[in-house]
Amino acid sequence: MKRKYISFLITTILSLSCERMLEVNFSDEKPLIVMNGVVEPDKPISVAVSKSFLFTDTDSTAPYLKDVSVELHVNDTFVEKLQRFTIDTAKYRARRGNSYFRSESHVKVGDRVKIKASAPGLETAWVETVIPTPAAIEKVDTATFFVPATGNNTFGFYWNPYGEYSWNSDSGWGYGGYYIPVPGIFYEPFYRRMRLHIGVRKQKNDVAHYFLLRIIAENTEYKDYPFNLPVETQDDPIFARDPKNLFLEKLFNNNYSTNSSSVFTDNLFTENAYTLNVSTGELYTVKVEHTKPEKEGEKPEYLSHEVKNSPIEVWIYTLSHDYYSYLKSVEKWNYDEEFDVISEPRVTYSNVHNGIGFVGSMSYTSKRIQIPPYPGGKNTVPR
Repeated sequence: MKRKYISFLITTILSLSCERMLEVNFSDEKPLIVMNGVVEPDKPISVAVSKSFLFTDTDSTAPYLKDVSVELHVNDTFVEKLQRFTIDTAKYRARRGNSYFRSESHVKVGDRVKIKASAPGLETAWVETVIPTPAAIEKVDTATFFVPATGNNTFGFYWNPYGEYSWNSDSGWGYGGYYIPVPGIFYEPFYRRMRLHIGVRKQKNDVAHYFLLRIIAENTEYKDYPFNLPVETQDDPIFARDPKNLFLEKLFNNNYSTNSSSVFTDNLFTENAYTLNVSTGELYTVKVEHTKPEKEGEKPEYLSHEVKNSPIEVWIYTLSHDYYSYLKSVEKWNYDEEFDVISEPRVTYSNVHNGIGFVGSMSYTSKRIQIPPYPGGKNTVPR
């Protein structure tokens, strides 16, 4: 049966493989103001502002707007003009040509936020979003289960003589180096997984709600950069994908869904509540102590190791409708990339009037879970 589907796809691709030359005149194309950002309660508002430009323009300053004014209105009342600031590139990635603006005031749940951007010679752009009421996490029940593993069980660690993150002539920048096996210490012959039943309750009203689930683990070395844990959602129908994507997954037997976060709606809620059924892994991290070679060509020797059981946090983000629409449009990109030859042109959701971009809002709640100490023996480590 699968061969028939594949033959059908191949025939369709071949029948569509034709070319048509089009002459496009870009001379009358007028730039538009571009705005991007996410509004959160009880925090300053930050937005990135630039202008659109043709893909043929290779000037690095093409999207930059020198004279631009950004206004904040809350609940139909002017509040302030946002001030330009320099982004901290140690924590965030600055995009080419963007100017960044930030408010002094904070907004709260339920506020209707309107941001207007104007610049000489361009049409004034504006965007509006309402900060949603956060959902409540009523409970998180957990249970451990195991998934068999295959392959080499010998434990080891990576060591790079030029630093943990350095330049390698073969692979460029990355976490390269040597793999140092440790005799007498072995990986467990299975993966430790955790099943989570997360009770979520939304606000009582007739408005549709949109959510995002994220599970993170504390990073003991870099507090500002927690680890995103994989979220497996294939056992819960609330995360079901669009019929088109389900068909393609069935066709190629790819029913395993793992992401660092997952979007869902309240369409299966009963009496404003629902219990999510997901699982995650990578609950333990292994920290290795080793000697530091002093001579070139020497390799480190293993000294000891520690299995860390850092707490994890379950986060439920309540999204505005425009934020949900944006995430779904981006999510569709990932599906189409696998079938790029037959996909339609990709369009990212935009809610900026008289301009381009996306400004949405969200609120959130979280629950912390303490992972029990590693129960394995001193000569084993978790995968």
